[in-house]
Amino acid sequence: MPVRDQSSESAPRNSSRPALAYGSETFDRIARSNEAAFATDPGDKIILWNKRCEALLDRTARSVLGKRCYEVIGGLDIYGNIYCHRSCPVAFQARERPAKPVHRFSLSIEVGERGLKKFDYSLFAIPSYHPALSTLVHVLRERKTESKLERQLASEAEVREPLWPMITSANHSVDLTDRETEILRCLARGMATAAIGKKLSISNATVRNHVQHILEKLDVHNKLGALVFAYQHKLI
Repeated sequence: MPVRDQSSESAPRNSSRPALAYGSETFDRIARSNEAAFATDPGDKIILWNKRCEALLDRTARSVLGKRCYEVIGGLDIYGNIYCHRSCPVAFQARERPAKPVHRFSLSIEVGERGLKKFDYSLFAIPSYHPALSTLVHVLRERKTESKLERQLASEAEVREPLWPMITSANHSVDLTDRETEILRCLARGMATAAIGKKLSISNATVRNHVQHILEKLDVHNKLGALVFAYQHKLI
């Protein structure tokens, strides 16, 4: 199911599934896992929130999809200081410093009526062509033992090649219009549909139509794939 723009529409009902159809077994495995896990896009927006995460953090996928992870998690470090915020250092490390993987760390998170709870937290980058475009997978647990899911993600994070094809099926050059290129640049900055429409003085429906045309021209299935293709082929 394709992701809906969270700034103007409610989250999809089947929201424990990945919000972007990456066509990767990784995301299906995360969605089905008994380990609490969620994924964030390059703009730090939550695109997957599995059932175990719903139960552990007492928040439905419907209520968090499309929101910034630091706004939802609001984690505190071992001293009670704010740890989750914009420009997250461990997110940068996971994406940009693959030679120095993020070590497991403790994070305290507010969990409904249960109050502040302490979790072990792991972070993995699922590779893309450009490091800044890597999807991040967050794994939370209450016990100290490393989980099977974490071992699998750590192994996949070592692969520094994209997990999806970056050429069109017809292997031909792509010719985007000026407007399509402008919208692609907006997407690269993490802007939502409503924000793009406001910036370019066009309706949300027009933005979505342009995005659909871009996906068709690039022969990809989602916005992230379009951005990866665009970076690889220097379209933006």
